[in-house]
Amino acid sequence: MNKVIVSLVSSLMVTGLWLIASMIFLTSPVYADAEDDAKAFCAAYKEKSGYGCQVEKCRCGRSEKELKRWNRKMRFDICACVNKSAYNTYLERVEAERNRNRCNTNADCNDGVFCNGEEVCRTDGRYRVNSSAGNGTCVPGEPPCASGLCFEREKKCKVACEDKDGDGYAAMHCGGDDCDDNNPNRSPGNKEICDSKGIDEDCDARTVGDLDVDGDGFISMKCR
Repeated sequence: MNKVIVSLVSSLMVTGLWLIASMIFLTSPVYADAEDDAKAFCAAYKEKSGYGCQVEKCRCGRSEKELKRWNRKMRFDICACVNKSAYNTYLERVEAERNRNRCNTNADCNDGVFCNGEEVCRTDGRYRVNSSAGNGTCVPGEPPCASGLCFEREKKCKVACEDKDGDGYAAMHCGGDDCDDNNPNRSPGNKEICDSKGIDEDCDARTVGDLDVDGDGFISMKCR
């Protein structure tokens, strides 16, 4: 009888100690911090990979891959788990992307586009890699046109529009409206002179010459 009582008391003491320890660790910052860290880890992984990540009691299931484990001392560990198939697909996608940018020479990186700059195969420092697709990484080039205006078909940069005669009007050949950029007396805004020489002072073809089309001896009012 005494043995039964002693055994019962011992069991009650062990149970009581276990409950006290559970309450202590349940409110421990270690528990909360580990769970928050695990959730943050899974959120970052999902954003990066596009695949879900679960926070579970370790160990992960048979069809899952353990990405990271958080030890919580007296409590069970928690793990960041992801589906093995999804994880392998993600790794394959990452490797394919890496190989897509692998190179041996600059020619391996050339995309044939002039206006985005000349791509370069870098094999120095952090750009050196080991891959069957090459030992370097393609690095984007700098756009060749500082102004950002680039002609892809002609493979050249668009220069600033000229105003050689300083009359405030840019030349027609580069998009302006000055019909004679070598003569400040010929530009939009100038007064058209009604002459028979056909000089276009105001760069408006509708007001060139004497404009007496009907031959009645009177100059058109367009020419003033």
